[in-house]
Amino acid sequence: MENKPLTQSELPLRNGRVYHLDLAPHELARNVLIVGDPDRVPFFSDEFLAEREADRFHRGLRTITGRARETGQRITITTSGMGTPSMEIVLNELVALNELDLSTRRRKDFFTPLTIVRVGTSGGLQPETEPGTLVVTDYGIGLDNTGAYYDVSMPDAECSMLERRAGTLIEEAHSPDARFRRVFHPYAARADARLRVALEREALRMGAPCKRGVTITSPGFFAEQGRGIGRISSTVPELAELMASLDTGLPGLKVENMEMEASFFLHFLGGLGYRAGVVCVVINKRKEGSFLADYSEHVRNAGLVALRALAVLDTGRDSHAGYPEQR
Repeated sequence: MENKPLTQSELPLRNGRVYHLDLAPHELARNVLIVGDPDRVPFFSDEFLAEREADRFHRGLRTITGRARETGQRITITTSGMGTPSMEIVLNELVALNELDLSTRRRKDFFTPLTIVRVGTSGGLQPETEPGTLVVTDYGIGLDNTGAYYDVSMPDAECSMLERRAGTLIEEAHSPDARFRRVFHPYAARADARLRVALEREALRMGAPCKRGVTITSPGFFAEQGRGIGRISSTVPELAELMASLDTGLPGLKVENMEMEASFFLHFLGGLGYRAGVVCVVINKRKEGSFLADYSEHVRNAGLVALRALAVLDTGRDSHAGYPEQR
């Protein structure tokens, strides 16, 4: 493929910085934590960083880069915003910062793929999974359509099976006269295996309650997750309960949680060959209707698990005995 320079309309820049994140290439670390809430960026920075070398805020997106107090590694903590459309913007700008020479607008001859962990919150779908539990995503199933704009090859046979099973389940659950009954096309993605194992292991070392599972990504918060607030019938009634009942066909692996970013995150970064993983705190039990109002300590634990997992991969300690078996 010819390495043509990107135009200003293709990649808007402001004073040598990517437009939405307002970040310059030298302000990006190769290990990244990405969170939804912009206020979680300074929270993690205060908790984990010994120093800040960059602190940018633009269009509701906060980014801080610094040195981790515990591990000494250079870390970027940034915001994805809510939902896959916002995540798509942020990930593309991170990739641009890593892969492009912004002065020439051309792709570099050589670059090192980033390692990125999404640290978030989610709704719990299984009755035995208590609020405060960390869910480490093995596979994600996207119900959004953002992933459909990126023609990533099928990661493995398990992803193909999950797509078929989720698609059939949703198709059979549609109201028969629903106007949009045939617009859903679930897509599946998988987390990087080494990073997923490192996240599980560090949670175990910390004594934090943790489960590995399949994560559902919804394109929104209300009807898209089966919440009936608006006075309009849902195309797919009781969607959260429906997804919780999905037989994944993967031994010991259930659909554990539902959130708004993970599947596209894994789909896009996996397609690029970047190392991507997800750890989310369960903050409610959908079937029971309960909600964990104060979950800051659990989110802090998830962030610390992610930082330690990144450090483990950097030092190569993930290959030693005692780690869970990789499938």
